[in-house]
Amino acid sequence: MGSSLYWPETETGSGYLTTNILHSSLAEWTKILIPYCDGAFHQGYAENPIKYKDATLYFRGAKITKSHFEYLNAKYKLFSSSKVILTGGSAGAVAAFVWTNYLQSKMNNPNAVYTIPDSGIFLDVAS
Repeated sequence: MGSSLYWPETETGSGYLTTNILHSSLAEWTKILIPYCDGAFHQGYAENPIKYKDATLYFRGAKITKSHFEYLNAKYKLFSSSKVILTGGSAGAVAAFVWTNYLQSKMNNPNAVYTIPDSGIFLDVAS
């Protein structure tokens, strides 16, 4: 049901997400990956859950995303980082764009935030 309960807290990626300084000049930058979620780009807040079949679904993307930034700051001093990449794939790429200004507003140096979307452009080619 979309849980990230079993995801690793940190992960060594590849490409621009790698932490290997031999393979990337971005290796030592702080990186935040916003994964694909439900297509709502980690936005919105619904006070009451939605019942669907046998499941209870909670739509609290904005509150959860803000709390993740606060958690990263408390644990890793995110807001003091000198270089941050905010990235995501698919709907997570759009979310990275959407959340860039918010993250910049929390940073000691707003110019430290760089956004790299991955596959987040949804063109309506039928029109």
